[in-house]
Amino acid sequence: MFIAIVLSLIPHDLQYGPQAALIAEAFTPRLRYSGSSLGYQLASVIAGGPAPLIATAWFAHYQTGHAISIYIAACAAVSLVSAAFMPDYTGKDISMEYDD
Repeated sequence: MFIAIVLSLIPHDLQYGPQAALIAEAFTPRLRYSGSSLGYQLASVIAGGPAPLIATAWFAHYQTGHAISIYIAACAAVSLVSAAFMPDYTGKDISMEYDD
């Protein structure tokens, strides 16, 4: 069990660094700091906070870990769809934002 936990942390750690760049690039430069910090904190509260409670409730109700794996797969699907719809500012001229 210990080896499985340690091995499962490797992909988590590999995505944790690029995650900050991905979130920051989702906003224009003017909103980058406030938008990324707000998005990061709200994701922790909305998705990360209730996840153990939901997993515990589903395990108590269904008496199997399959329901938890379906919940994790659904969260992963939502994350993939959300990332696919994120705006991409790569190579775009963003200097017009500061013409005010």
